[in-house]
Amino acid sequence: MRPPTFPHSHRLAAAIFAAAFLFGNPAIADDTGPLAAAPIPIAAPAINLLRLDGTPFSLTDRKGKFTLINFWALWCAPCRTEMPALARLKTQMAGRGLEIVAVNLGDKPDAVARFLKQVDVGELTIVMDRQSAVGRAWHVQALPATFLVGPDGTITHAAVGAREWAAEKVLRWFEKQLAKAAP
Repeated sequence: MRPPTFPHSHRLAAAIFAAAFLFGNPAIADDTGPLAAAPIPIAAPAINLLRLDGTPFSLTDRKGKFTLINFWALWCAPCRTEMPALARLKTQMAGRGLEIVAVNLGDKPDAVARFLKQVDVGELTIVMDRQSAVGRAWHVQALPATFLVGPDGTITHAAVGAREWAAEKVLRWFEKQLAKAAP
């Protein structure tokens, strides 16, 4: 009897989340970085959503640059806690080729806007996935979930759970990732 085969999307989810859960937890991430390397680079699913301000965002527009995609929701306490650190990381990495995009899953824009008035997120890019369709396409099973998309449009690293994104060792890790891809 032949072993069962699984659709590409199931293999994608299994590979990303196996890496994230096995190697991306904060206890292990201290030695390897804030995100676990994907076992194999995987093409990032499309993201075509509206920003909180109503302007369009497309991940394909980021081709050639690194993009950190963070999935979050208002009901997720760790998500809310790490938002200012993501904003600080964006500020600290400004002009270096790393964009940070926070994809909200399922919340109403007015509720997100109220929350953002209470916390300092600076110029952090917030996009709205009202129906969580993009979250499903990315196989997000737990929040916060964060993915690093490389310049070629592949997911290279992933993590599940909150991180201190603006810590000095995290900045050094991102600088190292960006330097590896430099021509």
